[in-house]
Amino acid sequence: MKVHFVQSGGFVGVVKGCVLDTAVLDQDEAQELQRLVKASGIASSGVYFSAQARDVQQYEITIEDESPVSVAFDDLSLPSSARLLVGFLKKRARPQGLG
Repeated sequence: MKVHFVQSGGFVGVVKGCVLDTAVLDQDEAQELQRLVKASGIASSGVYFSAQARDVQQYEITIEDESPVSVAFDDLSLPSSARLLVGFLKKRARPQGLG
């Protein structure tokens, strides 16, 4: 399983991201990622941004597994079931280049 993550927006607007591949992560981290993806409840693609959101973080997650899923949330629309997964990914995200 591969998980692509992009965090953007907020007051400063810094873009951070990471790509995690369970095939290359250590066993404990790979198992934790798989557990968090399953617990997140993310099962179908979609964009779920709040209309009233300003200066909030936006999160794009693509899960490459049996059937790929891509979702986008912001701080206000992020389901509670996905918060632990997003926290795990945020800890591993690094600033991304602009081109």
